[in-house]
Amino acid sequence: MTSVSDDVLTSSAPRLADHSIAELVLDAFGVEGRVLQRLNSERDQVVLFGDEVEQLVVKVSNAAESPANIDLEESAALWAVAADPGLPLSTPRTLKDGAHHVVVRHPDTGEAHFLRAYDRLPGRAGLLGSELAPPTVVAYGAATARLSKALRGFFHPAAGRKLLWHVEEKDQTRRLSAHIADPDTRRLVESAFDGFDQRVGPVWSTLRAQLVHSDLSLDNLLVGDDGEVTGIIDLGDLTHSTLVSDIAAAFGSLASTMRDDALFATLRRFLDGYRSVTPLEPEELAALGDTTAVRAAITLCISSWRAAGHPDNAAYIQAWDAISLSLLAQFAELGPDEVTRRLGGPTPPPDTVELTRRRTAVFGDALAELTYSDPVHLVRGSAATLTDSDGRTYIDAYNNVPVVGHAHPRVSGAIADQARLLAINLRYLHPKAIELGERLVATLPPGLAGDLDTVLLLNSGSEATDLAWRLARAATGHTGALVTHFAYHGVTTATNDFSPEEWRSGWRPDHVERFAAPVGRDPDIAAFGDAIERLGARGHRPAMVIVDPLYTSDGIHTPDSSYHRELTATARGAGALVVADEVQAGFGRAGDHLWSFVSAGLAPDIVTLGKPMGNGHPIAAVLTRRSYVTALGEQAEFFSTFAGSPVAAAAGLAVLDVIEDDDLVSHARAMGQRLVARLHERTADTGAVREIRGRGLLVGVDLAGSAAEAVSRVTDRVRELGVLVGTTGPTYDVLKIRPPLAITHAQIDEVADAVARAIAETLIDQPQQPTQE
Repeated sequence: MTSVSDDVLTSSAPRLADHSIAELVLDAFGVEGRVLQRLNSERDQVVLFGDEVEQLVVKVSNAAESPANIDLEESAALWAVAADPGLPLSTPRTLKDGAHHVVVRHPDTGEAHFLRAYDRLPGRAGLLGSELAPPTVVAYGAATARLSKALRGFFHPAAGRKLLWHVEEKDQTRRLSAHIADPDTRRLVESAFDGFDQRVGPVWSTLRAQLVHSDLSLDNLLVGDDGEVTGIIDLGDLTHSTLVSDIAAAFGSLASTMRDDALFATLRRFLDGYRSVTPLEPEELAALGDTTAVRAAITLCISSWRAAGHPDNAAYIQAWDAISLSLLAQFAELGPDEVTRRLGGPTPPPDTVELTRRRTAVFGDALAELTYSDPVHLVRGSAATLTDSDGRTYIDAYNNVPVVGHAHPRVSGAIADQARLLAINLRYLHPKAIELGERLVATLPPGLAGDLDTVLLLNSGSEATDLAWRLARAATGHTGALVTHFAYHGVTTATNDFSPEEWRSGWRPDHVERFAAPVGRDPDIAAFGDAIERLGARGHRPAMVIVDPLYTSDGIHTPDSSYHRELTATARGAGALVVADEVQAGFGRAGDHLWSFVSAGLAPDIVTLGKPMGNGHPIAAVLTRRSYVTALGEQAEFFSTFAGSPVAAAAGLAVLDVIEDDDLVSHARAMGQRLVARLHERTADTGAVREIRGRGLLVGVDLAGSAAEAVSRVTDRVRELGVLVGTTGPTYDVLKIRPPLAITHAQIDEVADAVARAIAETLIDQPQQPTQE
């Protein structure tokens, strides 16, 4: 349609007499009966026909309707019910010749009309303006999505037809606003068009589009006594358009059921149902408010124009006006951002200063301080890149949790897919957790940990350490633990005792003893033996020694494997189990195996996993020997509600798949070597770096005992240069660089350059030269 003068909207609906309809139906479909009820229709003549035994809905099309559009409606309906046999969609009856319509002539005017008959579907009609139970609204949303899904693969040449109701024709429809008499209403309408053009117009062509119902309002829905959708009718507005426009049509009719906060609760329920079938993209949710508003504006424009041309049908034509006007007024009062927020869509981030104040107010003083003096307000990430609320991007060279990259599509997709399917616990049988456990056991190398055959799944690294402690005590009967001087192993009551990094002044748990981390290439193992003696002097034999094989919190150290062989022998000689904490250094970060204890030459009795295991989704694990688990089971049953859920397991499996498919272990080794080499090259003349050490993509830049305040200036300057790094070590004078393994060659160079520049600009006149550990 290129103008408003040649559309079915400009032609009057047919007006055949009841006896004429009866004759036509008998002749075409062989059904005797009478017109039982005349049904409302904007442009066609629709009646309920039949008798007490058989009833049909008979439709006599507008004389201006084209054969192509009739074929589109019929073909689409038959396609949809074939794709989704349970879909309660009204379909046309088949004639003896296989057709689904017949051309009839008006007995008075001689005009040609298409005659179709549909079986009457059960359920209650006339829902517009009636209060709907929440489950019915959810079912409405699901039915809308099911129909669109069923039509997803359908094509028809007439699908590109143009109707004034369609959002795509808004520019033409907007001209009809001149027919709106009330100036205040006209201003609301014009504002809705402007808002759509400004905020949605530029992205409209990028939204998902297909053949959609385009008018699945409450007028075209039937509902049973149980609240379930029993019928979808009237495909007269089928068109190729966006999923958003289809939802907006439904929203417009839901506005007739309630207002204010209750309206948005209803709209969100509809979306719950819709998304249970078809998840929506953020861009679609962002466009939904303005699209709903412009649909309401279109309704007011067309109804004003058509009512003037068809005064005899004005009441029906303008039945939606009050609803549409109310919706426009409410949306305008709230503003587009608030409407989008209430619909669950993305909105502009809050002010950083105000957000910081709210953080302090709600979380209190015990929560760790923000990383930077000028907080980084992050809103999204991708691979090794982060974006803040102002749109600035940073290279993430610090966060090891998103080990395969921020928002990795395979991991996030696996989480979402499984969450939509099932989230349950390990008291029920499901395959993903079992497969994950098997995959983890299969990663353990023969010799060092090949006899670790049992996996216990948990939710965090702290829980994993806590369980390792329980296992060690059950297996040994001992009560003491050994940790390095500045270790960090968790936040629970038990694991905080193993985390000297978190100890406040004067806090020394009696059952825990510290020993010096292995600094340099030839550390003295005697310090470990001395710690065992000190522990024994307090009446505790060691149940476990727990170490991060790369000593991340102690400043990042990589001793020769002979150190760990001696540590293992000494620990076992004292009756202790050896626990390898892979929470920080695991999952390929070391660059020569999935687990850092292999690189370090450590032979553990227990391995704890956490942080990177789900790439941001909470999941952790303990790998150990069956005999230790049996010993624990004799004391108490082990169960954790969320541990091993299918959703968490799906995340863990996806992480393992990506690491393997993308060969991220080798990539970590190559990127780590590149980073260390470039750091040496760029910092050799600064005199501020004592040592650059690490393994793979866990690298420490030792700033020669610089004061914490000075090091903080370095990290702030690195951040200003577009890179995020952290600090570590007992005096926090070591820059900690541990990016997602997905970091690129170019980003590695940028990280090294930013770190070197920040050091040169903030730390000067320190004489030590860097050396490679």
